[in-house]
Order: sequence, then C-alpha cells, then structure tokens
Amino acid sequence: MFSAFSGTVPLVGRSELLGTLEEILRRGEVYGACVHGATGTGKSAMARHLLTLLQGEFVPFLVTPAATLGSIPYGALTPFLVDATAEDMASPLSVLRRVLAFFRTRAGGRPVIVLVDDAHLLDDDSSHLLSQLATSRIVRLAAFTRTTPSSSDELASLCRDGLLERFEVGPLDYAGAHELCVRVLGAGVVRGTSDWLCDEASGNPLFLKSVLDEALLTGSLSKPDGIWTLAPRTVTVPRALEDLVRATRLELDGTEQVAFDVVALNGMAAFADLATISSEAAVAGLMNRGLIRSVPDHPAFAQHTSSLYARITRGLTPVGRSVSLFGLLTERTAPALPVPPPARVQHGLWSLDCGMPLPDEALLELSRVALTLPDPAAALKLAGAVRSGRSRVAASLCRAEALLELADVEGARLVSAGLLEAAGSPEEVTAAGVLEARLLLAEGRGAQVMESALVRWGHALRALGSADPDALTRSDDALTVTRASVLNLTGRYSEAVDALQPILAVGGGTARVVVEARILLAEALGGLGRSSEALQQSERALAGLLTAPAPDLYRQGFLRRLALLVHAGDFRGAERVLRGYDPGAPRDYAFMGGPLTVLDAAIDVGRGRFGSALATLRPALASLRTSDRDGMLAYALGLAAWAGAALDEGALVREYCRELDDVQHGGGRQYALLARGFCAAARHLLGPDAGTPALVDLAEEARAHGWPRCEKTILELAMWLGDDRCASRLAEVAATLEGPEAAVVHAYASAAAAGDADTMAAAGDRAEMLEKYPLATDAGRRAVALFAEAGDVRSQRTLAGAVRRRRALVDGGVPVEAATVEPAAPLTAREREIALLALHGSSNREIADRLTVSTRTVEGHLYRIYAKLGISRREELTPELGPLLETG
Repeated sequence: MFSAFSGTVPLVGRSELLGTLEEILRRGEVYGACVHGATGTGKSAMARHLLTLLQGEFVPFLVTPAATLGSIPYGALTPFLVDATAEDMASPLSVLRRVLAFFRTRAGGRPVIVLVDDAHLLDDDSSHLLSQLATSRIVRLAAFTRTTPSSSDELASLCRDGLLERFEVGPLDYAGAHELCVRVLGAGVVRGTSDWLCDEASGNPLFLKSVLDEALLTGSLSKPDGIWTLAPRTVTVPRALEDLVRATRLELDGTEQVAFDVVALNGMAAFADLATISSEAAVAGLMNRGLIRSVPDHPAFAQHTSSLYARITRGLTPVGRSVSLFGLLTERTAPALPVPPPARVQHGLWSLDCGMPLPDEALLELSRVALTLPDPAAALKLAGAVRSGRSRVAASLCRAEALLELADVEGARLVSAGLLEAAGSPEEVTAAGVLEARLLLAEGRGAQVMESALVRWGHALRALGSADPDALTRSDDALTVTRASVLNLTGRYSEAVDALQPILAVGGGTARVVVEARILLAEALGGLGRSSEALQQSERALAGLLTAPAPDLYRQGFLRRLALLVHAGDFRGAERVLRGYDPGAPRDYAFMGGPLTVLDAAIDVGRGRFGSALATLRPALASLRTSDRDGMLAYALGLAAWAGAALDEGALVREYCRELDDVQHGGGRQYALLARGFCAAARHLLGPDAGTPALVDLAEEARAHGWPRCEKTILELAMWLGDDRCASRLAEVAATLEGPEAAVVHAYASAAAAGDADTMAAAGDRAEMLEKYPLATDAGRRAVALFAEAGDVRSQRTLAGAVRRRRALVDGGVPVEAATVEPAAPLTAREREIALLALHGSSNREIADRLTVSTRTVEGHLYRIYAKLGISRREELTPELGPLLETG
C-alpha cells in the first residue's frame, strides 16, 4: 500500500495509454510519441514507468529538463555531454557527434529510446538535436509535455507531420479515482467519498493525492468501523495547491491574469466577453497552457480546467480586485448569449460577495435555480440574502429545502415551522406541503404523522378560498401524489394505484406532478407484482425528466426503476441501468455511496456472489448510517446479514441482526419485512435454532398485506433452506407475478411439490440463464435426487456435472452441498484405475500395456464400468465424472 503521507502518487487509470505507447515504441513505424496534459495528470510517472518497462530489450534514457536550464544551449542534454570540450560545444555538429558517441558506447548495439519528461522546458537547441536523432532513426523518442507545443516547436512540427504520434492524457474517471483512493488508503473506501474527492480534484491524480493528504491531516477523512468516510464533505484546500495556483498566476501576464481571475470568480464566462476584457491572445494563451477549457454543454463559455483552481483563485483574490473585475465584466458583457444556469448562480454569489445586493425577486429565482442544479449551499446563501418581509415564506421555503439537501434536517425543521399555514398562494402551499412530507420522511416519522400533515395541507388549500381555480387544482393534484407516496410507504399499493391513475388519465397537472405520479405508480405496480406495467411507467417517468429536469425526481425515479429490476430478478437489466446512471453535476454522493450501492449489492446476492455483495455493503452501511433519506438502512442490514451467513461470518451476522432490531426504519414497510426475512434466513443458516417457521410466518405477513413479490422472496429463502412444505405456496404466489424470473420460480416450486424431476431440471437450466445461481444449484440438486429415486442413473450423471458447475458460481456456503451421483454398484479399485485412464484419453491398447493385461480384459472391465455408471460408450466418460471415479 502507498503511504498517504508520502510524495508518491500511484499510477492508475493509464494502462491503456501505456500499452499503446509501448507498442508504438517497440514497433518503430513512427519516430515515437508525444504525450501532453495538465500538471499532475501523471506524465512523469508514465515516463518513469516506461523507463523501467523497456529495460533490457532497449536502452532507455530519461531526460529531465529544468526551467533554470532553459536559457543554456543543450542544457537538458548535459548528462550526455560529460566528455564534450568547450570547442565541441561551439559547433552543433560536434555536439551531435558527442551525443551519438555517448549513446553508442552505452547501448552496445541495442536500440535507444529517449524519454523526455517536462518537454515544454527543453531549450531550443536540445529540442532541435533530439528531433534530428529521432528523424534519423538513431533513437526513438517519447516526449511528455505539460502544454500544447507552440507552432515553432520542433516536437510540434513532428506531431503535425505525423512523425510523432500525439496523445492527450486527461483526468481520471470515477473508477480510476476510486482505485487511487484504495491504493492510498487500503480497502473500505465508500464510493460516494471517492467520487466526491474525484470531483474536488477534477480527476487530477496529483491534486487528488494532495486532497487525500489534507483530509487525513485535518481529520475530515476518518475510518469508523474500518470504512473510510468523509464527513463533513468539505476539505481544506491543501497549502501545496495554493502555492501552485499562486505560482501559476505569477507566470501570467496582466491580461491573462484578468481572464484567469474572471473565469474563477464568475464560475464560467463567454469567450467573447473574455476577449473583450482582456485579449484574444490572452484567452488563447490560457487555453494552450491547459488552464481553461470550453464548457462541454456550452462551448461558447470558458471554465477552469480544474475546479480547485477556481476555488483557490476566489480565495486569493483581494476584495478590491474582485469588485473591479465584477464591474469590468458587467460593463463589457454582451447580452446576446443565454447564460448557463451555473454561471447565473455563481454571478449572483459574486455580486453578493462584492456588496452589490440583487433584488429579492432575482435572489429567489437564482435560489430556485441553484436547488435544481442541485447546489444547495448556493441556494441557501442566495435565499438568505432576501430582505423583504413579503418574500419571507418563499425565501424560507428555499432555505429549508437547501438545508434538507445539505442533510441538516434539524435546521430545515426550524426554518420551515409554520410555513404551511403562512403560505399565501397555492404554489407556496404545494411547496410547503411537499417540504413537510420530505422532512417527515427524513426524520423517519410514522405514516400517521404524515397523514396528519396531509390533512393540514388540505386545510391550507381550502383556507385560500377564491384563489386561482387552476392553481388550486394543480396543488390538489400534488397533494394526491404526495398522499400516494405515503400509501406506498405503508404498502397500500392498490390504494396508491387507484389514487394515481385518474391524474394520469386526465393528462392534466404540471410536468413535475405527472412525472412523480408515474414514478409512484411504477413503485405501486411493482409491489403488486405487475412488473411489466411498472417498468413501462418507470421508463415514461424517466423520459419525462429529459424534457423537464428535476434532480430530486430523477433520484427517486432512478432508484425505483433499479429496485424494480432487481426484485424482478432481471440482474442484467439492472446492471445496464446502474451503468447508465448520470445525475449530472453536482453529483449526489450520499445517494451513489448508499442506496445505489445497496441495490448493486442486491444484484450480487441474487446471483449468489456473497463475498462481493458483503464487500460492497459494508461501505454502503457506513454511508447510510450517516444519511438514510431513502430508508434503505434496514434492507441493507438484512442483505448484509444474509451474505455474511453464506460466508459463515457469524459475529458479523449477529451484529447486523442486532442493529436491525434497533434501527428506526423510515422506508417502505415491504423493505422492512424483506430485511427481517433475510435476517431470519441468516440466523437459520448459521444454526437452525429459530428454524424456517419464522420465515413462513413472515411470508404469511406479506400475504396479509398483499405484497406478493415480498412473499415470493421469503418463501424462496425458506425453500433454499430446505423447507419443502413451502413449495405449493411458493408455486401459487409465483404464478401471480409477471416476468421470466417469476415463471422460473413457479416451475421450480411446482416441480418440488409434484416430485417432477424433468421439470425441476428444466427450471434449473432456466434459472442459470437468468444468473440465479443459488436457485439453479438447488433445482439441479433436487432434480438429481428425484432422478435417483426413479433409478435414472444416466440423467443423474448428466445433471451432476451441471450442478457442480453452478455450485462453483455460488460464493459462500449453501445449505445443501451439490449433488453427487453414486454408481449402481461400487467400482472396484482396478475398475476405477481403468476408468480414469480412459477418461484421460488412453486407448484400450495403451491401458493394457500400462497394466500388463490383455486388451480383451480391458474391454471387459470397461463394459462393466459403463453398466455401473449408467452409460453406454467411452465418449460418455466426461470430466465431471472425475471426482466420482477418484473416490470410488
């Protein structure tokens, strides 16, 4: 493991590029390669990695020019000119001969590769000489440069002419950043934490390592229960990065500094405006240095390449200069371009920092925009600057929502007190009612309290009297949708369907209400086992969010769609959806590290990959203990207990079950019942003291509530634990559910109830295709036993290999081990010996020669062996019989 306090930055996320560079240098079809990228992207580490990698086959040399040598002719090549005289240095040809002599002496006839780190610091003479050597095929060249070379640069000319392959090394993606964090910290890094750190460092490996160091030093990054978590999710800017930004700004001329600072202070700025307040050359210079870039979705605007540069620059800029630049930008800005929402919000914050207050209407509008980004910290500051008492309710609603997004539930409760009654319009009543419902969910309050809040909402609407009828209708629709969310939480899915369908049938309501209604309808239909309809509604809801973005609804819709697929046993579909998660920016790190991670682990549990599931769940549990807005903690504890039991982690199982008993569950009741089912199964697997009757009771509870999907899962656990009395009930409930997985479970349970070996074997095959490996293994084991009862040795033998293969796909212990097939009569020692030789490909003659017997004797033994094994020819001696033959 790398030390987080060393200067070493692990080289991660560059394997593909390194492989390409190695191939280019080995092939020699071009003169070499030129790799460019921003400071800290790992270019130096890549150069040193190639230096080690290419040793032996080549003679590699590393050139490390320095800024102090930039004015000295051939300064970067000094190590190759140790034998040069003053007379030699006066002639470029003599210098070239000395360098050639150096390489020939050291290389001993092997090819030479020159790796140049920080090639942008090369003096002109060194650059020219290296280009000569490369174009003469005397050396192969790999140059790593911080900035795009200028038009007069020798290396740039080689790149333009296609003589050097040109590559750009960019920031790490989230997977690369997670790997770096794990390499630095060790296992147990919460995915939301590594994603936050990646964004904080803009994916720059050096910056990320520096931020990690700072977080460890200040205690922002801690390891409770062996899991690295970041709380609070703010880290002091590392001093080293502050110094880097200071040094970078000092390298800029006056006009470049103006553009650099304006982009930082305003978040982003139009290229046209930057050119007006500075110059086109200044903007181009910043682009060439890799300090600014165009905004991906708004190419007419510029932003800093690293958000840390912007954050640090804002802190370094004196107030007087900030005010002056604000005035300069405001005076020169051309109003033609629509300004992206993040830039509008940051401009409003900059205005407040400069002591230039905005009208209350503008502050409220910007606060609402910030909430949709979502940028709750900015929304809180903007709403807090509202001065007029007339706007108190609207401002308080924005502040409370921002505090809730920042996980300050207590603060949000204080700010929101009395807002429902003080609201003066249907829109404010709706906002206050939705906020109250979200607060109650975050507080884990019961359904009865939420029903009371909905009654208050209705009273507040009626108190408005003669307000706009259309607005009242829209608010009433929002009230109905919120009431449906309460019905779903309590598992009253049929009532939720009845409440939501009229809203969608009429086609009225706001875009937000329609989307939320579809999300909740999908959840209710899924709870009733109507998976196909549920997925259709879910897909339409997410499609609606493409035209009317709402980050909080995207979170709800995505989570529910993923849960639908997981609980319907469509693991491949769930994985595709999970990979496609794109929340935009800023990202909801708690959501990614908690609820999404739990459902990711649930996919592994369904496949029987318990080790992977438990490794995923432990960081997720740490995240959910901090923030559980979606009520997933209980479900996660149940999954973790079940995975732990399969891995024989008794202490862990007891710990999770105890925690589940004490946790205040704020999510759906069906999830809570599933959690209890997993814990009951885990306890039984470790030691059947409670027995599976506890699972049968829980399944009965699910049936009483009308939760067929939940009942099916619990009965399936009981069957897997060996309670065949549940077979008829499981077949009955599975028959009411939609989807391929339900059909497989129905066939499996029906076959168990009827003792039908062929149907059971077919169910196992179909379960394996769906990647339900635990059920596939159990179905195969049961089919083998049924074939044995019928005396069908051949079918036993055919299926036994498949059972062993499936058993190998299940990670962890299973209640009943994979089936074995005993021959009709035991094989003798000589028969086992002959059978194994035949299995491994020996001919009858080869077996006879080895055992010093006649070929006819071998044939007689094989005839008896085939009869005992229930086969008829040598080709049926397949590898899965190996364990049986070895043990007799």
